[in-house]
Amino acid sequence: MKIKLKRGVVLPNNWKSCGCTKANWDDLNAGKSIEVSSVPKLIEDNIDVVGSASKPKEKKEGGSK
Repeated sequence: MKIKLKRGVVLPNNWKSCGCTKANWDDLNAGKSIEVSSVPKLIEDNIDVVGSASKPKEKKEGGSK
């Protein structure tokens, strides 16, 4: 999933505790979105989910016989 920092929020320097790389942490603080497998509990109140890693599956209608 893709996450982005909420507007006006700056994260403290605890990127190691959240399982992020320093580069990803810097990108979040710069207002960019990053790809993560899960949202760390330490920052879940400070971010918005902006996308999903999995594409929605299309429903198939009908069938052939």
